[in-house]
Amino acid sequence: MTDLNCPYCNFDEYDIIAKNEFGAILPEPNPLSKGHSVIVPLRHITSFFDVSEKERKSLSSLLELARNELKIRHQPAGFHIAFNDGDVFADEHTEHFHIHIIPRYQDQVLVLDQRWGVTSKQ
Repeated sequence: MTDLNCPYCNFDEYDIIAKNEFGAILPEPNPLSKGHSVIVPLRHITSFFDVSEKERKSLSSLLELARNELKIRHQPAGFHIAFNDGDVFADEHTEHFHIHIIPRYQDQVLVLDQRWGVTSKQ
């Protein structure tokens, strides 16, 4: 099942970093650090808890592949790996489940933004 209005259902094939039977690794269009990517199931799924066991294993395999590729390409000090589940944000809303893998670099502060429900007080 796909949603014609969903950016994760209608990505450009040229953007695919890697793909398997159940998912794909895509570059994050608004990256928080160099190499920030997302792992998305190919089926339009709104929640981690709706992912089948085969899809979960597939996404886990892609997450590991993304980590290995990012280590080779960018040599980060570590990673921030996360996802949001449910309709918790009014501004930024994507109904297609996706996992963020955000490379972390030495002496570079990771600044989370409104996508994570975080806003800075100024």
